Amino acid sequence: MSLHTTQPSNQFESPSDQFTRSVVIPVYAETPATVVSLVEDLHDAGWHQVVVCADDPDDAMRAMLDSLETDSGTSTSVSDARRGKGGALIDGLNVADGDIVGYVDADGAIPVAELDRLYDAVESGSAAVAVGSRDLDGDCRETQTPLRQCLAVGYRSLARRVTNAPLEDFQCGAKAFRAEVWERVAGRMSETGFAFDTELVARVHHNGYEVEELSIDWDDPGDSSVSPTRDVPDMLRSLYRIRASIRGPSAPRSSDADTPNVALVTSHPPTRGHLAEYGEELARAYGRRDDIDVTVLAQRSDSAPPVEFRRGYEVRRVWDRDSFDGARALLDELLAGDYDAVQFNIHMTYFGDENVHRFIGLTLPALLTNVYDIPVLTTMHDLMEVVEADAVDEDFGFVQRAGARLATQVAFMGDASTVTSSEYKEIVDERYYASNVHHVPHGTFAYADGGLPTLPDQFRVMVFGHLSPTKDIETVVEAFAQVREAIPDAELVVAGGSHPGFPNHRETLEATYGDRPGVEFAGYIEDDDMDRVWQDASVVVMPYKTCTGVSGVFQLAKSYGTAVVSSDVDGMRTSTVETGGDAAFYAPGDASALADTLLELEADHERLQRLAHANSEAASSYTISDTAARMVSLLREQVTAR
Repeated sequence: MSLHTTQPSNQFESPSDQFTRSVVIPVYAETPATVVSLVEDLHDAGWHQVVVCADDPDDAMRAMLDSLETDSGTSTSVSDARRGKGGALIDGLNVADGDIVGYVDADGAIPVAELDRLYDAVESGSAAVAVGSRDLDGDCRETQTPLRQCLAVGYRSLARRVTNAPLEDFQCGAKAFRAEVWERVAGRMSETGFAFDTELVARVHHNGYEVEELSIDWDDPGDSSVSPTRDVPDMLRSLYRIRASIRGPSAPRSSDADTPNVALVTSHPPTRGHLAEYGEELARAYGRRDDIDVTVLAQRSDSAPPVEFRRGYEVRRVWDRDSFDGARALLDELLAGDYDAVQFNIHMTYFGDENVHRFIGLTLPALLTNVYDIPVLTTMHDLMEVVEADAVDEDFGFVQRAGARLATQVAFMGDASTVTSSEYKEIVDERYYASNVHHVPHGTFAYADGGLPTLPDQFRVMVFGHLSPTKDIETVVEAFAQVREAIPDAELVVAGGSHPGFPNHRETLEATYGDRPGVEFAGYIEDDDMDRVWQDASVVVMPYKTCTGVSGVFQLAKSYGTAVVSSDVDGMRTSTVETGGDAAFYAPGDASALADTLLELEADHERLQRLAHANSEAASSYTISDTAARMVSLLREQVTAR
């Protein structure tokens, strides 16, 4: 959802047979001859009104301005004090009376013929606003120093985030627009310096006017006085002011608490693991609703475009894990975007494999809430307290635990938080200062068609999901060897790729066990193959050494009505008993116990069916759509509270 209201029409008609043109020239420290030549060229080219706005003119400039006043088509505005480029343009545009108004720099770098093209674009109705660009063709700045080129690129990137306008050049001193456009935004213009251009673009864009960018010839005057030490801080401050002004009370959002525009910070395919599948299912559930607009802010990917439109929601891939620049890019997008609220769908290691990046990422909810006053809902999928002691790295000592506790505490300092388990809610209430935490169940995914499960004729055991050292595939393979002795045609399908935190783990396992009889490593399962893979499975084994959150694989097993055999760890007990469904359990790491459990189920089809039916029935008790409905309610509460 955008900040603008209904898109204004580009149809443009003059009350007379011919459009009238006004142009403003801001003047400071130019030579009188340069200004006179520009004014004459503009009149010769058909401009009926030229407004010259001069700041702190010397005697020669004053004499020239006096002479210009004798021309019927020229008016002047003189200030003994320095108004700044923006201040001079505001005064000049307020007295301009043409059907089309605009401005051009006084240094002569932009030929009148190029300005004429901008006015022509507005007259034709192709756009309400036409802006000149030195960067569309990519070669106009070759004469500039590398420092100025670098500043231009950096400013463009930040200005895009602030304005959401997809321009290449915000600061070119040649722009034209319909008079009504200026009337619409004039009362809110506040930037009196160089940032006037960017604020103008931001305001017309957010008011819904079509902006057309045209490449122009530009003769670099080569006398820029831009100073990194003096001007760059001013640039950043001006962009912050523009962002705050556009989002603030002076420019109310078009959305309300009933239809909040939410940024969902989550992993999303083609990223795998790190909650990507859950994030996609939650976004899909939001997309099916008409009381929320969602933009997914996901990690950058070489295999997916930066912006992608899915059914019901948009995906913007703007940041990277384990990256200071990535965290900054995410924050920039959250501050610059038109978002009424932000939801973080995360776990403890979501922002990186290194502790410093994890910590920085987990501070973002508190930063947005307490510094930038943006409503934030944080959904946490795990807690340090539920990790099995023997599954923690040996070097995870007191300092690391204290840091993890502190990061978790900070993550809960948004406006509201949710956890996927009532056990986690109890831990948070007992150990953390967090007054607005809610238990919102994980919800099942709607992959299957909802029919009752049927067992395949061939006994097929499956392990599903991303492979890492926390999944005890070794024990499963050893147990399966015992199963195959009793059932010669039994199969074991290991479906899933390497966990992002453990690259090549699947390949290592396949090299070790891939040639065992009946064992198949199927790799990552695409959406189109999900139904076939799950419906071919007799039972799915969840051989977790530790389970720090509600298992997404178990939710899938419920969706498909598949029987589950799980290692007996606390997280899996929570996933089954609390969220519905059922499972058979075995002692973690005990291959013989796992083999016995599988053989018992294969021999007792009635029990196997009971487990499958229990999961199938649980699938409809609380779906991801139910989860989304609860989340929307919480988000609306936070937006209304603002």
